[in-house]
Amino acid sequence: MKNKDVKDKSIAGGDKDGTKELFDIVIRLEKMPVAGHHIKINLDSGQLRELAKILTVSLIEDFSATLHVFNEKKGVGVTGNLQATIIQPCVITLEPVTQKIKLQLQRNFVPAPKVQVSKVQVPKKAPEDVSIGAETNFDLESADMPDEYEGHELDLAPFLFEVLGLEIQLYPRAPGAKMDEKQAGDDPKELSPFSVLKNLSEN
Repeated sequence: MKNKDVKDKSIAGGDKDGTKELFDIVIRLEKMPVAGHHIKINLDSGQLRELAKILTVSLIEDFSATLHVFNEKKGVGVTGNLQATIIQPCVITLEPVTQKIKLQLQRNFVPAPKVQVSKVQVPKKAPEDVSIGAETNFDLESADMPDEYEGHELDLAPFLFEVLGLEIQLYPRAPGAKMDEKQAGDDPKELSPFSVLKNLSEN
């Protein structure tokens, strides 16, 4: 039974007009039940093909997720799990490589701070070294930094795309696949920007 306070066009096969809107799950926060929302997501074959195109992989054999969305003191909490099977070509042999993804999900969302615009009176002849404005510092390395949302609805699509996309192997290799001498200098891992940054940090 679908809850009227959850827009879930993609949960069981897409819209009535035939479009395949993936993860179109928007929670209406002003009508959140005390027990929260329990959501199950299963993509059909057409949606799996579309998701594979978006994530630029050969094939996604299955995708499912369960979410529990609930009110917290400072915002909204989301927990649950996600499972998917990703097929990609080996970067060396091009044979199919299967990656099974199983994730425990947990994320916190807080309302975005309201920006108050006030008039600033500027002297007619302001000194050149006077700057107007305020500097705000954020701890970008904090693992507990919550996501933000605006208004009275929370769209969970970016959250699901992010957690799935981050788990997909960038350079999948078939078991036992090794580069020969001609290929050794073209190792994608060695050419990746992340490897370059790692080498710089070690020097």
